[in-house]
Amino acid sequence: MNLLLEFAIKISLVVAVGLLAASLLHRRSAALRHWLLAASMAAALATPLLTQFAPAWRLPVSGPIASNSPAPVQPTSRSKPRIGITTSIDAESVSTNPPSAPIEPNSILAGIWIAGVVVNLAGLLAGFWRLRRIASRATIVHEGPWTDAARVLSESLGVRTPVTLLQSDRPALLVTWGSFVPKVLLPIDAPSWDADRIRVVLAHELAHVRRHDWIIQIGSELVRIANWFNPLVWLAAARLRLESERACDDAVVNLGVSGRDYAEHLLDLARQFGRARHASFPAVAIVPRPSNLERRVTAMLNAHLSRHPVTRAARLATLAALLAIALPIALFAQNTFATLSGVIVDQSGAVLPGVVVAATDRDRGVKHEVRTDGAGRFELVGLPQGGYSLQASLPGFENFVQQLTFSGEDIRRDITLAIGSLEETVSVNGGPSNGPFPANGPYKARPVSCGPGGAPRTSASPSPAGVIRVGGQIRQPAKLYHVPPVYPNGASAGVVKMTVVIGPDGYVRETQVTNNPAAALAQSAVDAVRQWVFEPTLLNCVAVPVKMNVTVDYF
Repeated sequence: MNLLLEFAIKISLVVAVGLLAASLLHRRSAALRHWLLAASMAAALATPLLTQFAPAWRLPVSGPIASNSPAPVQPTSRSKPRIGITTSIDAESVSTNPPSAPIEPNSILAGIWIAGVVVNLAGLLAGFWRLRRIASRATIVHEGPWTDAARVLSESLGVRTPVTLLQSDRPALLVTWGSFVPKVLLPIDAPSWDADRIRVVLAHELAHVRRHDWIIQIGSELVRIANWFNPLVWLAAARLRLESERACDDAVVNLGVSGRDYAEHLLDLARQFGRARHASFPAVAIVPRPSNLERRVTAMLNAHLSRHPVTRAARLATLAALLAIALPIALFAQNTFATLSGVIVDQSGAVLPGVVVAATDRDRGVKHEVRTDGAGRFELVGLPQGGYSLQASLPGFENFVQQLTFSGEDIRRDITLAIGSLEETVSVNGGPSNGPFPANGPYKARPVSCGPGGAPRTSASPSPAGVIRVGGQIRQPAKLYHVPPVYPNGASAGVVKMTVVIGPDGYVRETQVTNNPAAALAQSAVDAVRQWVFEPTLLNCVAVPVKMNVTVDYF
């Protein structure tokens, strides 16, 4: 939705440039103003494509945005965290309000925009359907005063495309449409009109054909439909339609028709057609709208107005000037801001309060940081578009790191934190070994408080409805049985590093050597470690597997 807002702002600026230019040139010809407005609407129509495929200019943002964190947080270490020891845990569910899925405002606004586009587009398509239905019942005019006048006026106006004249069964319908095969739809009483009115009406409609006004109007309608919520675009579309009619009025006057006579024909047609009501059509017409009638008649009676058509040089010059202003607007990347939100849970699915969540802008070096609330939720607001490094850290858990790119749209990212790795280092010298022995002397079971029932569980139990299960409670495993590695005969000193997986039952399940020691040293270390036994690692009173990084130093 932020992207839609960015397009709306850019299109408004481009259209405003066209409207301002047309207002400043109010003493110039209507044809020039129409060309400026048409060029600005074309630039507005192309703005989304230019924004997507052309290089953008971004406004630099300096300084961090205020954090939602309740207190300053020191930067987290890049090394893997070690599991902290807790003598007792309470993994029972905590009663609180359940996290409800919030209604996204962006989704609502996007739905409203789509509904408006559908309604307006349906109106345009309905107009096309009505126009085609009426034209299918109309009669083609092959001969008579209308065809004779069309041939003469086409030559005078430079219209090279053959124009089809149709006589409808409607008393008040006079429109022109089509680009490759233009058509002029005449009212039912058109054959009874006198020669002067036929000449005036046909000259105006053929001027529309020569100027390609219909295709320009359809493009303007598409911009208006996509920006139906923008009054500035509606104003530009209405002004474009008016300047189109006035430019064609000027073309008629330039043929030698008196401005007073032409104004009288306009008033008579407005009175005649005003008695009948008909639906609007996607076409151009000589008959003025009631709101524009006075302005067009006044323009016809003003002998001091410029009525010159736009030359090719003027078209190129005004187009270059407009593009010089509109293109930077279209290519400029607004600093749209996005929101990153989500929920952080542990491996059992229980929420994790107090997790430090940081999003670091890779281009600007700005860090945005918050902590998760009691329901494990976090929200980072006001993130400028760009590339970010997302980090989540909590003592006892592995650091979470992910690369994200924001383009102005809000992102939801739910995160699962894994239990951190254990660390143990064993030194082995060349002396005699004492053999296997219980670790740290005789083992005594440590008290564990797991709420009602008192015993650890083998799986997480579901929470009652309306209750959030809070996690993050870890009990580090104590070693119950230790077997020291044996120094191999004839072996040289060295170091063996391995990754070990301790199963939920406390027994070593997997061993993997991660460096390249001597084969005898590696075998000695693996044989010893595989015999180690631990207390189960508990996450929220549930036995879970855990990784351990073991270093055996033979010296």
